[in-house]
Amino acid sequence: MKIYEFEFDGGATDWVFAPDVDEAKEFYLDYSGCGDGDGYKVREVPKSEWDDKYLLDINDMEPCDSDVEYNEDDYCNGYKIIESFADYAKHNSITDIIATTEF
Repeated sequence: MKIYEFEFDGGATDWVFAPDVDEAKEFYLDYSGCGDGDGYKVREVPKSEWDDKYLLDINDMEPCDSDVEYNEDDYCNGYKIIESFADYAKHNSITDIIATTEF
C-alpha cells in the first residue's frame, strides 16, 4: 500500500491510502464528489516522510494554560497526535482517506 497526497489549488490537502495511484484517484473522486479531478495535484508520499506526517485528533487541542504539564511531542500544529502515517500503514490494508487539512 502507498499514500497519495491530493493538493488543491486553494491550499487544502487530503491523503489517501491505496495500493496504486489509479485506485487512489478513483476512490477519492467517488468519495469526495470532486467531479473529474481538475484543480488538484497528486503525488505519492515517499515512505521516508511517513514518520513525519500524522493523523490528528481535532477534538483534542494542545493545552494553552501554562500551568498544565503535558508532553509537547504528543501534539502537532496544536492537535493531539493519534499516530504517524507509518503506524497507520502497519495495521491497515484497505483504501481510505486517512487525513485532511479541511476541518
